[in-house]
Amino acid sequence: MSRSSEGPSALKRKRQDSQLDSLTEHERRIYDAIRSTKDMGINKQAIKRETNLTAVLINKSLKTLEGMKKIKEVKGIQSKGRWGLYMAVEFEPSNEITGGAWYENGNLGRESVDVVKRLCVMFINKHEVATLKGQEFSMKN
Repeated sequence: MSRSSEGPSALKRKRQDSQLDSLTEHERRIYDAIRSTKDMGINKQAIKRETNLTAVLINKSLKTLEGMKKIKEVKGIQSKGRWGLYMAVEFEPSNEITGGAWYENGNLGRESVDVVKRLCVMFINKHEVATLKGQEFSMKN
């Protein structure tokens, strides 16, 4: 079969496969551990626990895999940027990691919160569940 009949996607698959074939055993174990978490990602401590590799080997392999564009580091809202999660580049972080619609660039979206706050006040006023005066103090804080 000639190259032209295989198409560009077949050539791309072959290049990716050859890149994966060039991984060391340690890099392969780390890549497999990262890929297995899909869109949830995995931190360095979990990689260490799963692969039983040293921190030095993990750090070196992570840099290599990032350089090959096989993995990416993403910041989760729960870690407050203290440490990153690693995931394969073909996955997008889940809403549990990014915070979904409530977060923008890792920060709580104040505008969304303010809209919900106003809706709550409207509901309270309409249903006379509580008075606005009684809720005013808690709304400011």
